Amino acid sequence: MREPVHQLTIDAAMAEFQAVVREELGESFARRGTIPRTPEQREDSLFHFAEFMLSLACPDPRSCTDQRCRRGVVCRHYAHVQAKRSSGRNSHPRRTPGAEALRYAIWAYMSSGR
Repeated sequence: MREPVHQLTIDAAMAEFQAVVREELGESFARRGTIPRTPEQREDSLFHFAEFMLSLACPDPRSCTDQRCRRGVVCRHYAHVQAKRSSGRNSHPRRTPGAEALRYAIWAYMSSGR
């Protein structure tokens, strides 16, 4: 049995994730700019990365420590991201739905203890 998961705020999870990226890949990678893309391509890549992060946090909902994942046989975090993608609406005035989904996925990953 795994030890209980510590819950982080989304901002704390983002800070920890950025620290891991800097530690593993170096400061120059963390500051590197992205290739210019259309807004639609950028949103699509944000959602894909969010789904990838969630696959790391909850690789098998049947063995997840979160009961809500086991009952539905679908990761509840993945369902949240899919709902965000299908609605296309954001709750933050300066973030796109894809950016919100990625922040949420990083929070789920960092809070999962993996």
